[in-house]
Amino acid sequence: MAKKIGLVLGSGSARGLAHIGVLKALHKENIYPDLVVGTSIGALIGSIYATGMDPEEMSQKFCQLTRRWTIASFFPRFHISGFIGGGMLERFLHTFLEDLSFNDLKFPFLAIATDIETGKEVIICEGSIKKAVRASMSLPVVFIPVHYNGKILVDGGLVNPLPISIAKERGADIIIACNVTPKAKKNAKSINLMDKNGKFPPEFFLRARKGLPNMKKVFFQSLSIMENEILTANLQKAKPTILIEPEVGFFNSTAFHKANEIIDCGEEAMKNYIPSIKQMLNKNFTGYELPKL
Repeated sequence: MAKKIGLVLGSGSARGLAHIGVLKALHKENIYPDLVVGTSIGALIGSIYATGMDPEEMSQKFCQLTRRWTIASFFPRFHISGFIGGGMLERFLHTFLEDLSFNDLKFPFLAIATDIETGKEVIICEGSIKKAVRASMSLPVVFIPVHYNGKILVDGGLVNPLPISIAKERGADIIIACNVTPKAKKNAKSINLMDKNGKFPPEFFLRARKGLPNMKKVFFQSLSIMENEILTANLQKAKPTILIEPEVGFFNSTAFHKANEIIDCGEEAMKNYIPSIKQMLNKNFTGYELPKL
């Protein structure tokens, strides 16, 4: 009996473009996932792939994104529920997903989102693909939440940034998971704004402006810390067969204009595991040894 391959694509903003590289490496070796589960940017890449688009074509399209597009897409437009309305994002999604539903996909795909009112994980596998992806990518405060089947949904990374457990529940025999959530910086220097007496000096505000990160950095670093904690806990409950972690931590969270470089990182990381996957797909396979990286 053929082994069922489940591909799990995690959250990570622009770093998630590395997922395309993972798909390119698999396709070059004629290895095709039977199931894809994605969170946030992973849901975007996974859904486009599930429509039948070849990874090479996906790569070409994403490499056309410019810095101007990024600025326009993330330009704040104040709303009571978020800084960004998402209109630009929805138009972008439409170029790939149009008005397709889950019934139009070539193979099973699942998007993960979070019910902002209950805090529970929501698995989306029916209805509008575009709306499902929009919900899975709705970073709290940044993007306006999405109404979906009576629920108010936000980014799935809040509860399951790398949904390995879902692929396992859906019967995947071999689970390939790609994690692009950046690790929190180690040995970061703390900034002490107080003097030796524990009081704020007169130049406090000047030092604060020079020494503290801006709001964007604080937000994305906080998100990274949270998702890493959740991921560590989730990996104790459900482990993938292979965990791919492309070296993309040095890319900015909105570096979509560097798609070519990020995609290459994903492809290079995946290449190291191709021999092991081929061994696992062999009918006579009894055990495998992952490469030492």
